[in-house]
Amino acid sequence: MVDTSYTPEERFFPLRNGMVLRARHWKSGPSDVPVRDCRRFLAFHGFLDNAGSFDPLSPLLLKQLGPEPVEIVALDLAGHGQSSHRTTEDYALWRYVEDIDQVAEQLGWQRHAVLGHSMGGAVATLYSGLYESRVTLCILLDNFGPFTRSVEDQPQHLLEHIQDKKKLVTKRLPFHPTIESACTARSQGGANGIQPEYARFLMDRGLKPAEKTMEDGTVVQGWTWTTDRILTIRSAQSMSEEYSRAFMRRICCPVLGVLAEGGLLQLTEMVNERTGWIDKAKTTIKGVPGSHSVHMEDAPRISELISSWVLEQDIALSAKL
Repeated sequence: MVDTSYTPEERFFPLRNGMVLRARHWKSGPSDVPVRDCRRFLAFHGFLDNAGSFDPLSPLLLKQLGPEPVEIVALDLAGHGQSSHRTTEDYALWRYVEDIDQVAEQLGWQRHAVLGHSMGGAVATLYSGLYESRVTLCILLDNFGPFTRSVEDQPQHLLEHIQDKKKLVTKRLPFHPTIESACTARSQGGANGIQPEYARFLMDRGLKPAEKTMEDGTVVQGWTWTTDRILTIRSAQSMSEEYSRAFMRRICCPVLGVLAEGGLLQLTEMVNERTGWIDKAKTTIKGVPGSHSVHMEDAPRISELISSWVLEQDIALSAKL
């Protein structure tokens, strides 16, 4: 259940390249009271998700971090949800960072915190390392930086991307006769699926009307995904370990990693090494029961954990600036 005490505002952020990013802007507290930099969050969703993935968590954070004002801007990253698709088909992680920089500029947020789930956590680490004097807190949900690939593997990776892209031309759009069937399909989507009742949070922004012509000529109304289809195949390029390390070593703000016990198994090996990369700030790792999308499936537990940690950081100079 989502706390209905707070209603988010729908936001539009036009970018210099002509794209428009959509977002849900959650606010609490009196409008005439300034929001501290450690209480302003830009939130980034996971791969093929959208801003709706923060609907269960955001109102709880607003309440638990109150009564002091709190703001959360949960973005539909490019190619996801209701945001524009890239005409260049370039969805490299650093392109998202460039987009987010423009959003922060339009919001007038010179300093703020970041919150990222899965792919959004990888984006958050790059952003925090690139704009190290801007980010006050970095919270990573079932993620601890970008997944990487060795330089030697890149040619084969690019070859597979090109082959997948050729097949995409003749591949039919997925069709779902009902929203419920779309929720079921999303819940079974690979190793990182989500229970259908929680997948429902993604549907308002993740579906658009579609129709299908049956063999007898009957036209059936239904739904298909809003996500850019190019995102459903492997990317053209991956980051190397050295690239990722260079960014994470620049992070200066406190970092919280919330790792689900049933989440991405690779994180267990990654975290031990990568906590050593962040040597300019304190890193806190918390393990929790649950799956990869635990922030949706157990929002009260995750909200309490995040809120407690954020309140602890209030004593830190970096969070008060």
